[in-house]
Amino acid sequence: MSSKDSCQNPNMNQQTSTEVIRGKKLDISEAGLYAYAATCSLTLAELFPDPCDHDYNRLCVKMICRHLKLNERVEPVMIFLSEGQSGQSHNTYIALLLEESNLKGKTILVVQDLVLLAVHNGEYDSRQRVLVRRISELLNVPFQLVEFYEHSLVRLLSEDHNVQTDVEQQETKRRHKVRKIKRYAAISLATIGGGTLLGLTGGLAAPLIGIGVGTILGGASAAALGSTAGVAIIGSLFGVAGAGLTGYKMKKRVGEVEEFEFQPLTLANYGAIDEQLHIAIAITGWLNDEADDNVVRPWQALAASREQYALRYETKYLIELGQALEYILSMAVSLATQEALKYTILSSLVSAVAWPAALLSIASVIDNPWSVCCRRSSEVGKQLAHVLLAKQHGKRPVTLVGFSLGARVIYYCLREMAEIGGGKGIIQDAILLGTPVTNNKSEWEKCSKVVAGKFINGYCSEDWLLRFLYRTLSMSSGVAGLMPIKCKKIMNIDLSSIVGGHSEYSDKLSELLAFVGLNTKNSQVFDTESGLKKSNSEMPYMEKVQSNLRSSKSEMCLRSSKHVTVPSTMPSN
Repeated sequence: MSSKDSCQNPNMNQQTSTEVIRGKKLDISEAGLYAYAATCSLTLAELFPDPCDHDYNRLCVKMICRHLKLNERVEPVMIFLSEGQSGQSHNTYIALLLEESNLKGKTILVVQDLVLLAVHNGEYDSRQRVLVRRISELLNVPFQLVEFYEHSLVRLLSEDHNVQTDVEQQETKRRHKVRKIKRYAAISLATIGGGTLLGLTGGLAAPLIGIGVGTILGGASAAALGSTAGVAIIGSLFGVAGAGLTGYKMKKRVGEVEEFEFQPLTLANYGAIDEQLHIAIAITGWLNDEADDNVVRPWQALAASREQYALRYETKYLIELGQALEYILSMAVSLATQEALKYTILSSLVSAVAWPAALLSIASVIDNPWSVCCRRSSEVGKQLAHVLLAKQHGKRPVTLVGFSLGARVIYYCLREMAEIGGGKGIIQDAILLGTPVTNNKSEWEKCSKVVAGKFINGYCSEDWLLRFLYRTLSMSSGVAGLMPIKCKKIMNIDLSSIVGGHSEYSDKLSELLAFVGLNTKNSQVFDTESGLKKSNSEMPYMEKVQSNLRSSKSEMCLRSSKHVTVPSTMPSN
């Protein structure tokens, strides 16, 4: 659900897709359902407070109310809450949800229900995923579990993507898929936080904690999973080709852009690239060598999604820039200009005449490749905007992350999407580090309108090299990579404690990603046995979850495939 059109005119059979997702209501009281809707409404008001977002908030609220089958008199109240004028907080409604007996220790049910509702039209709007993320925080559900649930959802829906249309085989296939769902339900058990059992049932079935598989979905709906309706959802989410961005390559030159394609990132802790309900695109700022992996190598620590890509663009020019950066840095040291540069920065003198003459004498070495790459990166950003607007990646939320000229690519991508229109609901988060663009408030506000979640400007005020490269612009305006942006949607993060200059962004990228809040291979995750936080280096999160699934299989086989009882000693969330 991303817009009025997607709500009213989904690209699939509305009745069939609704059957797959809705089924029965959550097994909670009317007060609990009201609290669920109110929590979502207030969260929408918190996340999307601008008047231009009110229409979208209203559509969300109406959809949630219909999904929960609330009394029609409740809907106007929820719409009022979503407009942010009620003065109410989440606390009361969260407390009501936590008091529900059927949600004790398993508030992930609510989050999973939201995910199912979000994808039922075959489109996962980035604003919906930001809502899911925030609700999981409020209900104290680790978002890693939500991501695993999304992954399982894709796996279950994708297994029979090539469903045959022979009418005579339909009944056999239906029975086969029902058995498959039960198998997932029987073995998918993950443990977190003090032994609390959360059934992660391969994705579409509700967690099996004292409830049956059809509690949320209903028996008929569960049987339809992986059927033609399931294939339709996957086809819509991932696009007709179903290959994500892996197969995309610019067919002809666009303006000055000569090279533009996506290269999959392989994560050591996740394995090969895998289709997900959320993707990440990483964009580098320059290249240090001509190796085949020069584009992906800086991003090997990134773990923002199980489906990640590095944008390969204009590598010939980025290599030239990398060589020029290395040369000017070595010359700066050999010319003993470091003390002069520090003095220049400390005195905040940005006029060209303040720069040491020795450094200015070799400026031509870098000015030309820098100018060429700046110009081309802005064109690459516009091309990326058109790729995303055309839904080449499917109808899924995207996280963009880049440093230096890679961040400039993202800036121009967001600006192009805002200017063309129709870009809302695509970008979930945008993380820009050391961005060589203006800090003009109005331009950044324009960009922020197409970012649903986190919009981060990582800067380093002591970055003398960026100041030098952008010395002409800095005489009349500020540079985003050197200072905070005065825009309410922007989260400004000072990176000076990690990087001391522009050249360090590439070398310290892993630390920077973790510092701004992105998941990395070395980030802290929940130990699924103890409930304590544990380093991924000790045991990757997904590997640990899979290990728990395997170890739980023998125990689960002793239980009924229709019902799992929760031990009375289990703690609540």
